[in-house]
Amino acid sequence: MNVRLGIALGAQLALFGSLNFFDDWTLELMPIKFVVAAILCGLAYLLAATEFAKGARKGLSILWLGAIALRFIALPLTPASDVWRYQADGALQRAGLNPYRTSPAEAEAVANLPDTAQVPRTTEATAYSPGAEFLFRAIPQTHFAFLCKLLFGMADLLTVVLLLRLVDARTAAWFAWNPLVAYSFFGAGHFDSVVLLCIAALLTCVTRRNQTTNIRGRWGYALGAAVALGIAISFRPVMLVLLLPTVFALGFQAIGLALAIAIPAAAGAAVGVRSISDWNFFGDFPQISRLNDLFWWIIEDTTWPNWHQQHYRYDVVIAVVCGIASLFFMRNWQRGFLWSLGLAIFLAPVLHAWYLTWILPIATWRRAFGWHFLSVTIFAYYLFFSERLFALPWRAEPWMRGMIILPVLFAAAMLIRQRYFQRETT
Repeated sequence: MNVRLGIALGAQLALFGSLNFFDDWTLELMPIKFVVAAILCGLAYLLAATEFAKGARKGLSILWLGAIALRFIALPLTPASDVWRYQADGALQRAGLNPYRTSPAEAEAVANLPDTAQVPRTTEATAYSPGAEFLFRAIPQTHFAFLCKLLFGMADLLTVVLLLRLVDARTAAWFAWNPLVAYSFFGAGHFDSVVLLCIAALLTCVTRRNQTTNIRGRWGYALGAAVALGIAISFRPVMLVLLLPTVFALGFQAIGLALAIAIPAAAGAAVGVRSISDWNFFGDFPQISRLNDLFWWIIEDTTWPNWHQQHYRYDVVIAVVCGIASLFFMRNWQRGFLWSLGLAIFLAPVLHAWYLTWILPIATWRRAFGWHFLSVTIFAYYLFFSERLFALPWRAEPWMRGMIILPVLFAAAMLIRQRYFQRETT
């Protein structure tokens, strides 16, 4: 390990460890301190990943050392409040109640629910997808938050394992050492790591399918890709945007993708989904109409006012735009994966910080490191927990949007400029 890599990785781990001092967000200044420490940690991560990419001896052992240390440090962090909603939804199902028809507040007297004072949106039925609800029911109530961290954290580590089958250790470090990834799953306990694991499995299957000449093997990988995509959709329906790129990747064996539709349909039937309205594209509760979006605010602040911050039919727009992108890259399905999911995130009316992790396995595979840069600046999202910073609660001000977007645009411009001069000199 060279000196600069050692200093950068050590600084990253130290700064990430400092988040344990700033995770009590009931105190007004704690979110601000948390964000400052997280962004500094992210800058150290960018330097460490860059140095590691230059070449280090014993690359695989250093990769795992950094990845496991980062996640071990994240375990003591206070879980996200969403975890308590996961627990309440699981308790509702065990009591024989439909989480899509019954709120925790309505069921408190008949179900063995956790303390509903900790449960967010307790008066509303769930907005989570069937795959997630199925999993919430399976997790034991005792030590629920810790078990969520372990379960979703293991899915995160398995994603690293699969990525190492697609890229070398120096590239995989961009994902394995990403502080947003470590915080979102081992720290906050969000279930989206299951989606990341499925995406990594999907990429592995379609890549292996196109590398093998054995017919039986090709069909096996095609069916594996269909299962992985189906599970991803059952957890996050927005993953439907990956359906067309997968069709182009599998060719005539895409007939197996019927499983990608059958799996979420079966999951929905198992947890009591009664209509298509129960399937929420992004998994947001009704009153979270708009939050931290990267694109729509530009339109709404200039030409198309959205006074009540409604979703309108942005999900339809996303489906159409991502479909067009998939068709445009039908002969280059690798780029189709990146562009389809990237556009879905860019056009999302709600962008929670952990949503950005969805694209990181694909971005690592395609070496689109601008997304990793954005995963650092998006830590500014957690400033929302200090509501006194904003004129309106949970509404991003221009300065906050600038914190998230402008550094990424600057880095992208510098990268384009560097590539241009490299072409000119060669």
